[in-house]
Amino acid sequence: MSTTYFDKTAARPATANPLGVKGIDHIEFIVDRADQWRDFFLEKYGMAARFYADESTGVRGRRAHVVGQGRINFILAEPQGNGPEADFLRWHLDRHGCGVRDVAFRVKSAAHALDEAARRGARVTRPLDEHEQFIGGTIAAYGDTVHTFIERKPHTDFAPGYRPVPGGCEDGDINFAMIDHVVANVEHMEPWVKYYEEIFGFDLFMHFDINTGRSALMSKVVSSTDGWVKMPINEPSSANSQIQEFLDRYNGPGVQHIALLTPDIVSTVAEMRRMGQEFLEVPDTYYDAEFDRRVGEIEEDKELLKRLRILVDRDEGDDGYLLQLFTKCVFARPTLFFEVIQRRGRARGFGEGNFRALFEAIEREQARRGTL
Repeated sequence: MSTTYFDKTAARPATANPLGVKGIDHIEFIVDRADQWRDFFLEKYGMAARFYADESTGVRGRRAHVVGQGRINFILAEPQGNGPEADFLRWHLDRHGCGVRDVAFRVKSAAHALDEAARRGARVTRPLDEHEQFIGGTIAAYGDTVHTFIERKPHTDFAPGYRPVPGGCEDGDINFAMIDHVVANVEHMEPWVKYYEEIFGFDLFMHFDINTGRSALMSKVVSSTDGWVKMPINEPSSANSQIQEFLDRYNGPGVQHIALLTPDIVSTVAEMRRMGQEFLEVPDTYYDAEFDRRVGEIEEDKELLKRLRILVDRDEGDDGYLLQLFTKCVFARPTLFFEVIQRRGRARGFGEGNFRALFEAIEREQARRGTL
């Protein structure tokens, strides 16, 4: 495995953050059973139900729940009734199965973001429209994924027709603060790296190649200039890699995983395991003498990390370290999964030192499915 970091402190053009991106507003999933997936996130991820919408609330073609915790908001939408929206949702489900449709960004000005993105070459899929809650517009991204730019108005509900759900609470042992990063799998990485650099003004943050001898991938990470939005982009570099399997089973590019940032990964993972969330297996040998040499001194109890199978990786230059663990694929197709991550100090990496252990775990899952 090789990893290259790129200097983000170099002199920037005046167009840094040309779209005025402030962070991720929400992620929209198109799912087969919205109630089931609402309960999944409430029961296994400690999230709270925040909003609900369907035809009775004035939203045509879909039933949708918004669940979340901290700054995380997930829309879980299923088709309802007839019409263009319902037809599209059914088409998306038939083609991709359950998965991410929209990685939406909060922006300073939606009109400016949409106009500037179009001027820089983005394809607008939904023109600017204004509601009491927000102003928004949408551009195409990789595969059938889109990015909506949202300028929110203060003290309003989530979206037109989305009604607040009373009684939600976030006081358990599972604690998520925000989305740390969103990972895309694509056939060819370079055009999409260029897309985010030229349209969003994002930086090329790092580049790594991974090869286990059985499968391989190449990845580049693009990041907003302030670091609040980080988007690794993967391409397969072997015919039987898990990236290629994703592309085959999802029928094209899409979101591979979403990393959820927690201030306490030990209690979060312990509770998620207790609630029934399955994680990728990590062998006992991961925690041998090489672990101590590679990771060095950490605040956590190594034996507790071993019991919970939490991975640890230290940044180059000893800026800090991260702790992480990956769930098994959550939907029927072996496509999307989640990462639980905690950063210590000034850790800025993505666990590159753990990727061999991660890849080997994913390869074991592939072998069980008969795709490796």
